[in-house]
Amino acid sequence: MINYYKMSDLGTLLAGIIGIVIVALILGWIIASIPVYLAAKLFGSDASFLRAMGAVLLSGIVAVIIIKIFAFISIAYKSFILGILGLIIAFIAVLGVYKSMFNVGWGAAFGIIIVAIIIGFIFNLILSLFGIGIFHLLGSSQLQSFISPLFNLTNISQGFNLG
Repeated sequence: MINYYKMSDLGTLLAGIIGIVIVALILGWIIASIPVYLAAKLFGSDASFLRAMGAVLLSGIVAVIIIKIFAFISIAYKSFILGILGLIIAFIAVLGVYKSMFNVGWGAAFGIIIVAIIIGFIFNLILSLFGIGIFHLLGSSQLQSFISPLFNLTNISQGFNLG
């Protein structure tokens, strides 16, 4: 006898998958916010953890949008320089987000980014000693915000005839 799945079974499966993805994204966002919060406190900011979470979310969104736009333009015009310009503009935009969110200067915003990356690596090293890896969950951190769209350029370029 053949068992066919009902649409309600597929809907339940899809809802479960969506729920798992949402929980994983929220967990990654919280984990990525911890180093930013600690770095902001180190630089004397009056930051709260919720403000750090907002800065991580907003900086990730801004960086990805700017990098994707410049990646599309650089592929359309076949110019590598425009892609590099997009990275520079995205970095300045993230600095601006941190500057305004934490009420610090440009130098302190840069310091927060660098120290947050270092703290994230240290957390990862400590947890990896216990067999727990969180580096892949730091997808919305500053370093990953700039690096991950670069690896997705192949996905963008597959839809265009560059030859």
